[in-house]
Amino acid sequence: MFDFLGRYYPAFLEGTAQTIIISIIASIIGILIGLLLVLMRISDNKILETISRVYISVVRGTPSMIQVMLIYYSLSKVLSIPPIHILGASLDRVLPGSIALGLNSGAYTAEIFRSGIISIPKGQTEAGLSLGMTRHMVMFEIVLPQAVRNALPAMGNEFISLIKESSVLFYIGVQEVTAQALGVGGTLYDFVPPLIVAAAVYFVLTFTLSWIIGYFEKKHHLNSNKAGLPHLNHAWKV
Repeated sequence: MFDFLGRYYPAFLEGTAQTIIISIIASIIGILIGLLLVLMRISDNKILETISRVYISVVRGTPSMIQVMLIYYSLSKVLSIPPIHILGASLDRVLPGSIALGLNSGAYTAEIFRSGIISIPKGQTEAGLSLGMTRHMVMFEIVLPQAVRNALPAMGNEFISLIKESSVLFYIGVQEVTAQALGVGGTLYDFVPPLIVAAAVYFVLTFTLSWIIGYFEKKHHLNSNKAGLPHLNHAWKV
């Protein structure tokens, strides 16, 4: 049933590498966009807050496939991206696709960060302000570091979702795992075995990422128990 792997395994390896690269780029973009959006959301500027709310609502309320296609066709008209091939895929498709996934992830990441910020007791902010710290210092030196740590489990789930959602990029010609599986299936006139292999690849990637995230969560939990509450140590030195 899987005899074809002896001939076509390079295609699946290539697709796996592209999926990993796309997921990493999209994750970085998503974190940066999410951090910007959450700062806009909690700011006192009503215009920035409204922009953040609208962006998050639009992204969460529309299919990721449509977002990918809209951004791909829009960027192809505005930017002249050289058709450099990376692992069999053209950069003018990989880059817009990664950006689209990152912009989509940014909306969900912003909500994850916001929930992490809300979980921080207001007493810590007041303590920082009473010690002479500015609101900017309190946010970046006391609140955000704790919020990010609290949001790690949810962020891990978002990274896992990104790996799986990268499959929609085959609509714009990116040769990731799903596209490779469909290509092999078309050659064999049998799509089931290649798609099973693709599903196994996604499972291995997501399971490995889950294990890594779980390891760091456990390590952080142990360190937090040993260190107590170190987040105000810097504040006391101000």
